[in-house]
Amino acid sequence: MITEFELKHSVEDIQTSEALPKRKVRLLLKLARKLKHQARSLLHARALSAQAQDCNTAAHMDRMLQSLREQYDEVRLAADRINRESSREQLTDLAWPKQETPGLLTTV
Repeated sequence: MITEFELKHSVEDIQTSEALPKRKVRLLLKLARKLKHQARSLLHARALSAQAQDCNTAAHMDRMLQSLREQYDEVRLAADRINRESSREQLTDLAWPKQETPGLLTTV
Protein backbone atom coordinates (compact mmCIF):
# COMPACT_ATOMS: atom_id res chain seq x y z
CA MET A 1 0.00 0.00 0.00
CA ILE A 2 1.44 3.33 -1.06
CA THR A 3 1.43 5.98 1.64
CA GLU A 4 0.46 9.61 1.16
CA PHE A 5 4.08 10.64 1.78
CA GLU A 6 5.38 8.24 -0.89
CA LEU A 7 2.68 9.36 -3.28
CA LYS A 8 3.49 13.05 -2.89
CA HIS A 9 7.19 12.43 -3.43
CA SER A 10 6.50 10.24 -6.46
CA VAL A 11 4.28 12.92 -8.00
CA GLU A 12 6.89 15.59 -7.30
CA ASP A 13 9.66 13.44 -8.80
CA ILE A 14 7.60 12.81 -11.93
CA GLN A 15 6.68 16.46 -12.34
CA THR A 16 10.28 17.66 -11.99
CA SER A 17 11.77 14.93 -14.18
CA GLU A 18 13.20 15.62 -17.61
CA ALA A 19 10.83 13.10 -19.23
CA LEU A 20 8.56 14.06 -22.08
CA PRO A 21 5.14 15.38 -21.02
CA LYS A 22 3.33 12.31 -22.39
CA ARG A 23 5.62 10.03 -20.37
CA LYS A 24 4.94 12.09 -17.23
CA VAL A 25 1.19 11.76 -17.81
CA ARG A 26 1.50 7.99 -18.24
CA LEU A 27 3.52 7.69 -15.02
CA LEU A 28 1.00 9.78 -13.10
CA LEU A 29 -1.90 7.73 -14.44
CA LYS A 30 -0.06 4.58 -13.41
CA LEU A 31 0.09 5.98 -9.86
CA ALA A 32 -3.62 6.79 -10.08
CA ARG A 33 -4.37 3.18 -11.02
CA LYS A 34 -2.44 1.99 -7.96
CA LEU A 35 -4.56 4.27 -5.79
CA LYS A 36 -7.73 2.99 -7.43
CA HIS A 37 -6.67 -0.60 -6.76
CA GLN A 38 -5.95 0.27 -3.13
CA ALA A 39 -9.38 1.87 -2.83
CA ARG A 40 -11.05 -1.28 -4.18
CA SER A 41 -9.23 -3.42 -1.61
CA LEU A 42 -10.10 -1.00 1.15
CA LEU A 43 -13.73 -0.88 0.05
CA HIS A 44 -13.90 -4.66 0.27
CA ALA A 45 -12.37 -4.58 3.76
CA ARG A 46 -14.83 -1.84 4.70
CA ALA A 47 -17.74 -4.03 3.62
CA LEU A 48 -16.42 -6.89 5.73
CA SER A 49 -16.05 -4.66 8.78
CA ALA A 50 -19.59 -3.36 8.28
CA GLN A 51 -20.87 -6.92 8.38
CA ALA A 52 -18.99 -7.47 11.64
CA GLN A 53 -20.70 -4.34 13.02
CA ASP A 54 -17.38 -2.79 14.04
CA CYS A 55 -18.22 0.93 13.98
CA ASN A 56 -14.73 2.22 14.80
CA THR A 57 -13.05 0.20 12.09
CA ALA A 58 -15.73 1.15 9.57
CA ALA A 59 -15.34 4.84 10.40
CA HIS A 60 -11.55 4.61 10.11
CA MET A 61 -11.83 2.92 6.73
CA ASP A 62 -14.30 5.56 5.58
CA ARG A 63 -11.71 8.23 6.39
CA MET A 64 -9.02 6.25 4.59
CA LEU A 65 -11.27 5.87 1.53
CA GLN A 66 -11.96 9.59 1.49
CA SER A 67 -8.24 10.31 1.70
CA LEU A 68 -7.55 7.89 -1.17
CA ARG A 69 -10.22 9.56 -3.29
CA GLU A 70 -8.68 12.96 -2.68
CA GLN A 71 -5.20 11.67 -3.51
CA TYR A 72 -6.53 10.02 -6.66
CA ASP A 73 -8.13 13.31 -7.72
CA GLU A 74 -4.89 15.20 -7.06
CA VAL A 75 -2.85 12.79 -9.17
CA ARG A 76 -5.36 12.90 -12.02
CA LEU A 77 -5.41 16.71 -11.83
CA ALA A 78 -1.60 16.84 -12.00
CA ALA A 79 -1.66 14.58 -15.07
CA ASP A 80 -4.34 16.74 -16.66
CA ARG A 81 -2.33 19.91 -15.99
CA ILE A 82 0.77 18.44 -17.64
CA ASN A 83 -1.29 17.27 -20.59
CA ARG A 84 -2.90 20.69 -21.05
CA GLU A 85 0.44 22.52 -20.78
CA SER A 86 1.93 20.14 -23.33
CA SER A 87 -0.99 20.70 -25.71
CA ARG A 88 -0.81 24.46 -25.22
CA GLU A 89 2.92 24.46 -26.03
CA GLN A 90 2.31 22.43 -29.18
CA LEU A 91 -0.41 24.82 -30.30
CA THR A 92 1.81 27.81 -29.63
CA ASP A 93 4.61 26.26 -31.67
CA LEU A 94 2.21 25.66 -34.55
CA ALA A 95 0.64 29.12 -34.37
CA TRP A 96 3.91 31.05 -34.20
CA PRO A 97 6.57 29.28 -36.24
CA LYS A 98 10.08 30.42 -35.51
CA GLN A 99 11.44 32.55 -38.30
CA GLU A 100 15.03 33.30 -38.97
CA THR A 101 15.97 36.67 -40.39
CA PRO A 102 18.43 36.00 -43.21
CA GLY A 103 21.25 38.39 -43.85
CA LEU A 104 21.45 39.93 -40.38
CA LEU A 105 24.80 38.44 -39.51
CA THR A 106 26.42 38.60 -42.92
CA THR A 107 29.83 40.17 -43.10
CA VAL A 108 31.18 41.89 -46.16
